[in-house]
Amino acid sequence: MTLDKSKKRGRPAQLLQIAELHAFVDYLSQKKDRSELQNDVIAMLRAENFNFDSLSEAEQILVKEALKPYREHMKLNLLFDEVSVQYPQTAYEKKFVQLFEAYRDNELSGADFNILKTMATRYLSFKAHKLELSDLELYLSQIQKKEANKKRTAENHRKFELGGAVLAAFKELGIDISESTPEQVKNRIKNVTKFHNDVVKSKVYQEVKNYKNEYFERNKLFHQVLEGLNTWKKEGELLSVIEIKKALAKNQE
Repeated sequence: MTLDKSKKRGRPAQLLQIAELHAFVDYLSQKKDRSELQNDVIAMLRAENFNFDSLSEAEQILVKEALKPYREHMKLNLLFDEVSVQYPQTAYEKKFVQLFEAYRDNELSGADFNILKTMATRYLSFKAHKLELSDLELYLSQIQKKEANKKRTAENHRKFELGGAVLAAFKELGIDISESTPEQVKNRIKNVTKFHNDVVKSKVYQEVKNYKNEYFERNKLFHQVLEGLNTWKKEGELLSVIEIKKALAKNQE
């Protein structure tokens, strides 16, 4: 009788285990980048009809190892389902939701995934009254500080790269800016860009676009058109000179 009772107590646990293993294999089957271990585990479980006890000791160890990230994944999913519907959300909860959504979209780095897991663990400890709200707030402030430092470092690196690109561009153009101040270089770039934009908006350039689609070919044709217009005369005066005088007179009105 004792043995029968023992079997009855173990049956629900075994069913739960089989259900989890089925869900685990379904989860792995949807992954495109499965590891060799994960493929082996799928084959093992299917071969034994998802009965964990039928596996050898070595196979059980492999399955347990493969289950760890899956259980972590499920823990994160369940917590997200709980936290995402809460209103209002604390700053900690908002950060967890933000990180989880990035994780779900495969846009989370390894370091940020570790932060997500730690946030989940601490939040669950808080729910179990093992941590205070102040503990969560402290960890969140540490995360924010690291992110601010990371952002600042990235911005400084970007500025360094852009500065190098500007210096290289002027050097390749044969323009000496060794005596120019940063403000002068900035204004030079702004003025050239504005002039370029004004040229591109001109009616002549827009007409050229009807004949050439490629940017550099358009620019070459535009230059040729301008030079060509300068060969036309009216009453002995170059067309370009006539237009210059008209523009000057209009500007003085």
